[in-house]
Amino acid sequence: MREIKAAAWVFFEARGDDAVVVNEVSCTEPGCPPIETVIVLLRAGSPPRQVKVHKPAAEVSPDDLRAAFAAGA
Repeated sequence: MREIKAAAWVFFEARGDDAVVVNEVSCTEPGCPPIETVIVLLRAGSPPRQVKVHKPAAEVSPDDLRAAFAAGA
């Protein structure tokens, strides 16, 4: 997950007091992937920014991240 977090810092243009959180979330709703990776930027005074990759963190590739960040821009 370190690589995902590092890529998120660059994409979100994170600053010193910002927090980037990467979590795997399970989903039991129909049509939802069983596990997805959720990446969130938390910045004081701003709403959270979030992107998702519909697979476990261990399977997330650089291309997956680029696509998620492009869709979440």
